[in-house]
Amino acid sequence: MTIKKASLSKSRHLKVGYQLYESRHSDWERRGKPRQIPYLRLSGDWLEAAGFEVGCKVSIQVTRRRLVMQVED
Repeated sequence: MTIKKASLSKSRHLKVGYQLYESRHSDWERRGKPRQIPYLRLSGDWLEAAGFEVGCKVSIQVTRRRLVMQVED
């Protein structure tokens, strides 16, 4: 059986979903309704091929409209 290696040059296109966030404020009246917060999940063999192994620590640099992920040494 041949194992197919994930391509590193292929672009990935994802859609930002949401999770519901409920405030945990101690004052019930100040909690308000749950709100949608952006949610992004990455998974696949291509992550490992790019050097993101299970259990590694990752740093994420955040700028306007851009996320840069890097494995921490």
